[in-house]
Amino acid sequence: MAPSKSLIDLSHLLTPQSTIYPGDPPFTMHSVCNIPADGYTVHAVSLGTHTGTHVDAPFHFFAHGQKLHELPLERFVGRALVIDVRHLARVRRCIQWGDVRESLDQTCGTIFSLGPRSEGKIDIVLFWTGWDEFWSEQKYFDHPYFGRDVAEKLVEIGVRFVGVDTLSPDETVLVHDGGKEKEDAFVMHEVLLGRGCLICENLTNLGELVGGDSEEGEQVRVSLVPLSLHGADGAPVRAYGWREKLGR
Repeated sequence: MAPSKSLIDLSHLLTPQSTIYPGDPPFTMHSVCNIPADGYTVHAVSLGTHTGTHVDAPFHFFAHGQKLHELPLERFVGRALVIDVRHLARVRRCIQWGDVRESLDQTCGTIFSLGPRSEGKIDIVLFWTGWDEFWSEQKYFDHPYFGRDVAEKLVEIGVRFVGVDTLSPDETVLVHDGGKEKEDAFVMHEVLLGRGCLICENLTNLGELVGGDSEEGEQVRVSLVPLSLHGADGAPVRAYGWREKLGR
């Protein structure tokens, strides 16, 4: 199915300055072979499974949860609904379901468009906070996050994939709390992954999917396919999206 418009890159470029979740392995890349000496170029890359724009599988938080290689490829591609919550994005603000529902109704359609793919509904939700503008800055750690009721309502509706343009859908507490995690530090992860709903973090350019040049009757589609790693709890993804006419 060919996109009707240009593909939109939803992944951050990985560099040594890329923001890494506190305690995760840093991203590094160095040359091991070069053209003058060897006649060809090869680099060694080192990174964690949750580096840059990446997907979380249920195994990330649950010992018996599905690993990446156990998930069907079609789970990572499909129609998506971008929910604009930029007006709610404040430093370490908790966004609740009431906020999301209001934004959904006012800016991008109806809650009834969300639900199981088998019913012809949209099961991928992407939250556009605009916080990606602070990528590689200290402020990126102070992102807004979402309350438990958001996760509970989304899985109740039938959403199977949630993406955010922040470091995490949960509050990042390790930076300012002396390394001590709060008791409810990972409620979004626990509820979503616990119900088999996947997570994509560190997205960017979500606004371009719903840009001012979008046409009536178009729908958003995304590809969030991660690296094919056996037994993995997550992996980086070259995420991209496009808009196409309804009915294609």
